[in-house]
Amino acid sequence: MANRQNFSMDGFKELEAALKKLGPEVATKAGAEGTRKAINVMRDAVKKAAPRGDQPTKRTWLNNDGSQGTADYGRLHENIKSRKQRSKKSHTIRYVVTTGSAFWGRFSEFGTEHEPARPWFKPAVDQVAGKLVDALRTELGKAIDKAARKSRR
Repeated sequence: MANRQNFSMDGFKELEAALKKLGPEVATKAGAEGTRKAINVMRDAVKKAAPRGDQPTKRTWLNNDGSQGTADYGRLHENIKSRKQRSKKSHTIRYVVTTGSAFWGRFSEFGTEHEPARPWFKPAVDQVAGKLVDALRTELGKAIDKAARKSRR
């Protein structure tokens, strides 16, 4: 069961050339800033598409020793976050949109033995894929301009 979706974008020749002119450190910083802002488009779409329920979020149970355990993971849409992730390649930027502590989100997405799949994450990502590319192009352009202005000083 796959639970990741990767994007590879081509056709950014002018932006790539501009990034190379800035040097690897400055280009990585500009790329990280542009990618972070663009990935938030995806995060917001996934949050909006997340199933919502009216059940209480606090759970209690009895442990083997008789003590009571409690947990409150919050609602699914409250747990959806974007974060930077360490990449194995140098000067590579990697961001992820995650459901955090809301592990049960994948049960709805992929289904279980007792529940049919009701996808919400992937359709949300597919819906904003074009907007993500446009946002990335715009934000990278802004970040490159900002980094170029800084380096001229």
